[in-house]
Amino acid sequence: MLITQYLDEPCPRCGGTGKYGNVNVHHNVLRRGCNHCRQWTHFYLPDVNKKVIYLDQFFLSHAFRAQEKPFVEAAHRIADMAARQLIVCPYSSVHTSETHLWRHEQQQDLFTFIKQTARGQKFNEDFEIKRIQLSRAFTAFRAEGDITQPIEKNDAFREDVNTWDDYFYIDMRPILGDIEAMRQGKLNAIEALVNLFPDWAASTTSFAEDMEIEAKGYGQSLMKQYFQMLTALGAGDLIAYLNAPTDAMYVEYLLHYDKDTLQSDAQLARAAKFLVSPHFMMIPHLRISCGLFAMLRKLVKEGAYKNPEKARKKLAGLFYDSNCISIFGPYCDAIFVDRIMHQWCEAPQARVLEPYGTAIFSVAGWDAFHSYLDDIEENYTEDIHRAVDIVYPGLYT
Repeated sequence: MLITQYLDEPCPRCGGTGKYGNVNVHHNVLRRGCNHCRQWTHFYLPDVNKKVIYLDQFFLSHAFRAQEKPFVEAAHRIADMAARQLIVCPYSSVHTSETHLWRHEQQQDLFTFIKQTARGQKFNEDFEIKRIQLSRAFTAFRAEGDITQPIEKNDAFREDVNTWDDYFYIDMRPILGDIEAMRQGKLNAIEALVNLFPDWAASTTSFAEDMEIEAKGYGQSLMKQYFQMLTALGAGDLIAYLNAPTDAMYVEYLLHYDKDTLQSDAQLARAAKFLVSPHFMMIPHLRISCGLFAMLRKLVKEGAYKNPEKARKKLAGLFYDSNCISIFGPYCDAIFVDRIMHQWCEAPQARVLEPYGTAIFSVAGWDAFHSYLDDIEENYTEDIHRAVDIVYPGLYT
């Protein structure tokens, strides 16, 4: 058997030393074994209740560069608390994309650092989480149920995060697609956004109306992309289905409901009705995203971002920031974002994460962040401390 950590103590069965130690941790069970007598021993570990903290790319990049003391100190503390099973800081598809769009020789080193900080824990893919939320809202819409749908943490993770970390995790190379196309797409999206600012500046709509405009615009975009895919298929482009954007496939997904009892035109009509309904607009990731872009509209109306070139630079990471906050934020106990996103999230008109109880931190409040970590430290009970010494011997000696 593979002994991961050999122990100084003798095997309880044969009394031999040097061949006995920890093998692995599975859920909340530590397994020890002896390579001499093949003895197995199981230790049941105390339950842990980890706080889930999302660290955005801004935090992780600064921590990786190790040039600013507050980031270095916070990163060391986070690593220590994660090792003691108090917190977990999963990485996401947004981290993967942003890191690989970075043109730098240390790109892979940064990605390794991010995964090590996460101790191998990863959120489900962003499109999976969006599909789950869409499905739940559509089910409620069909049943004429509550427009507010619950957030269930197991939607965001393949496995329970409240288990003890094993000694190893499987690391697979991400499938990224055309990186240059992704970079150009990011530039094009920001350019298209900034081009809207003159019309936004002249608008007199309210914050609530802007949120509704954003939500309806997204629904229209889903339908548009779906029909573009159908048109391409009708023209004989059989690869169009495989190459269709994920958003187009969300509409396709909705049409599978009741396909044995509804005609296709009735299915499509119902999907179109859903995409302008309160059920759709209250989907968590959509509600948060619309709140953030409504904040941007508000700022543009108030005279911000008048210089297009400066606006493109300042908002270069907006779509990734919005994705990490809107998709993963509701599943976290806390998030650490940049100063601007912090301000937008906590603006009185928005309060985008308030319904989910997610605490929001940035460099504007290091003391508040460490105070939050102090509160978590209070959950480091003596039985967990003893178990840490057993599972990770020598870690704190």
